[in-house]
Amino acid sequence: MVSATTRIYLIALHTSLAGMLWGLDTGSIGPITQMEQFSGSIGHLSSGVLGIYVACILLSASLSSLCSGYIADLLSRKYGILTGGIIVLLGTIISASAKTFPVLVCARLITGIGQGQSISVVTIYLCEISPGEIRGTVAAVLQLLITVGIALGYFVAYASSRIGGELAWRTPFILEASMAAVFVSGMAFMPYSPRWLIQRGRIDEARAVLQKLRASSELVEDELHLIKGSLEEQSQEDASYREIFQKRYIRRSFLGVFLMSSQMLCGIDAVLYYAPILFTQAGFTSNRAAFLASGVSGIINLIFTIPAQLWVDKWGRRFPLIGGGVSIATCFMAIGTLYAIYGGKADGQVYLSGRGPQWAVIILIYMFVASFSCSWAVVIKIYACEIIPTRLRAKACAVQQLSNWLVNFTVALTTPLFLRASPSGPYFLFGSAALFTAAVCHFLMPETKGKTLEEIEDLFEMTPQVVGHSVSIMSHDMIVSGL
Repeated sequence: MVSATTRIYLIALHTSLAGMLWGLDTGSIGPITQMEQFSGSIGHLSSGVLGIYVACILLSASLSSLCSGYIADLLSRKYGILTGGIIVLLGTIISASAKTFPVLVCARLITGIGQGQSISVVTIYLCEISPGEIRGTVAAVLQLLITVGIALGYFVAYASSRIGGELAWRTPFILEASMAAVFVSGMAFMPYSPRWLIQRGRIDEARAVLQKLRASSELVEDELHLIKGSLEEQSQEDASYREIFQKRYIRRSFLGVFLMSSQMLCGIDAVLYYAPILFTQAGFTSNRAAFLASGVSGIINLIFTIPAQLWVDKWGRRFPLIGGGVSIATCFMAIGTLYAIYGGKADGQVYLSGRGPQWAVIILIYMFVASFSCSWAVVIKIYACEIIPTRLRAKACAVQQLSNWLVNFTVALTTPLFLRASPSGPYFLFGSAALFTAAVCHFLMPETKGKTLEEIEDLFEMTPQVVGHSVSIMSHDMIVSGL
């Protein structure tokens, strides 16, 4: 018989296939656009057009993520994820069969609509089905499968680049479509979120779901009582986007939006989308070598996500965000300094002189990816979701995800031009953003480790002075315990 905890992890694995689909696209789209077979059939893309093509998925994802709050509240978290998966399936099928560049752009926009819808709801769903003691680990499954998808996307694109003809660049899209079909077919069998059911007054159904997802019936009744009590304290009217920014909730709402924006402004997708360009500038002299170096960054991304996945509920939220931010900033500041001293431009191309600086930059890029993967990649989405009250969670997380996609869109759109315009500028910009975020977390972020979603609501109802005192105590305890 499958235990309740095992059942939760199996559900998390399947719903997080939405993340694997995103990772497959992230890992493969850069190598695809650098393939000679792609240029031969679609045409050569300038830096500006390349940025538009890569980034357009983020624009449509940002728009659909804003609507995801309505859909997740109206249809349920389950069907919010499912409808997104169906749209992703349609978009990837069109991408795999497209004959012209305009069709590819349209297909990518369609895929983005589905990705924005499904990914925005997955973290909400996983947080709401999980008990407090494993909530971080369960919700982190999404990021784990994103990293699996990124690594897989790199190496599928590398392997398919050896195929002659158009099938070389179509193969990654075919894989994405196949994965989307598996994802959609399984979502129909996933349970509803018990908190959504209680919001809709379907108490008996919520009890039945919790009985399958909790170890004992006593825990089920206690949790039902806690959720109902929390919802009764909140307004019985339907949640609105305006309410998210009312005085009672504005602090946590702005904190969530800020963290989700900062996650992309640190430059992670500049590395993941344009890794072949970064490694070519750092000294790799062939596309094949740059592809392999990009694949190594995908493997590092995956490997360093695993310890964060396992220990997120032990580490808490503050330590990975503050420590990770400092580490991320250090790596990029060091790269920027190396380019400022040893870099330059010739014939419109950025170069880096000397084998020592070149290898140092490559190693620092890998260290940046490792630092991000074991800290911000896992913790930010969880924290931004769990600090929002149940009644407002879907719409607040939709706004958070909107800010994430829009910043990501801006970074993806401008990075190719920025990388060619300034050898060191991008790295100093991203590093400064990461350092500022770490400082904000140090002063304004209370710890939520091990607390139920309803207890977290109480934490944010405390006065700022009490919260600040609690943060100081938790920081002291972390130092004493050796964290």
